[in-house]
Amino acid sequence: MCLPFHLLRDLWADRALRRYYLKVGVSQAIVVLGLAVLFTGSGKEAVETVGPGEWSEQHQEEVARELEEARAELEEAEAGMEKLRKLQKAAEGTGMLARMAGADEEKVRAAVEQALKEAQAAEDRRRAARDAAEAKREQAEELEGKHTVRRVVYWAALFSMLQIAQWIVIALSRDFHTVLEREASLRTGLVPEDEPLTPRVWLNLPWVRTKMRRRWRGLVLFVLGAPVLWLATRWVPWRDEVLATLMSLWGAWWFVVFTAGKSSQAWKEETAGEPWFLRVWNGLTSRVPVLSTYGSVWTNQTREVFSPAATVERRPWGLMGLAVVRALSSLPLVRCFLRPFIPVAAAHLIARAAPAAPEGLPSTGGTPG
Repeated sequence: MCLPFHLLRDLWADRALRRYYLKVGVSQAIVVLGLAVLFTGSGKEAVETVGPGEWSEQHQEEVARELEEARAELEEAEAGMEKLRKLQKAAEGTGMLARMAGADEEKVRAAVEQALKEAQAAEDRRRAARDAAEAKREQAEELEGKHTVRRVVYWAALFSMLQIAQWIVIALSRDFHTVLEREASLRTGLVPEDEPLTPRVWLNLPWVRTKMRRRWRGLVLFVLGAPVLWLATRWVPWRDEVLATLMSLWGAWWFVVFTAGKSSQAWKEETAGEPWFLRVWNGLTSRVPVLSTYGSVWTNQTREVFSPAATVERRPWGLMGLAVVRALSSLPLVRCFLRPFIPVAAAHLIARAAPAAPEGLPSTGGTPG
């Protein structure tokens, strides 16, 4: 995990290289930020074109005002209802006293019924006011939820735009990182993997094709292992949790393998054997024709990455630590400053873990200074 930072320290010791490194990293970061802010604003406007009235602050204030009015009406209706309840009790008591005093029962009954009708009408108004206040409250909560979603969408859009802009900027200016990689290799006793070049801003289409091809290959390799993990956890307790954990570890394994693959040294071992998971699978399923056939397909699809997988098996912990740093370097803007040191660190770890060369043959690299 610390190796890329040691490489940075060695490069930082040279004043000219330090200036060049800062110039490249800061320039890339500024361009990434500018592109991200520019396109995030357009994305925000696109989101707000869907129901623009619901996103406006005026609409939010209007809903809040209507909610307060509905609450005031509800309080007024409840106060009026309390008065009518007292009036109803008084009317009933007055009617009883009037009957005892020999008053006209029809008039008394009519007065009591009128009081009851008014009480019922007041109760209906109170219920209507309560329903209106509840509806306004739900509308206000829904609006608040929409504004929360709006904020989340905005920050997610900003993060996505940062990632996209970062990929574009690095794809166009990767020559400058190549220069830094070469200088870091030379300063730490490692044979550089790239020839000297004059950096320029351009799109290296062969590099883009290689990048896309490796991404696709990584997806295929991950998917090929998914049915095996599903089958292995078919009857275990807490299957969902176990399967999710194993799938995460499976993806992490391939992330480490392709971290090692950042160095061309990882792809040069022509005699590398099957990685651990194929050895286990083929050993367990050799007598089951269907599963053995799947193992053959899996082996053929994986053969191209036998070399970096064997490298990871020889030096798992060091490359795992480097993979953690690589994951951190994928964050927006961080990549502009850490990316040049990941391939060099991988090359150093691979050189240390490489099989012993036959006597009389030179070693593949050195050690960091």
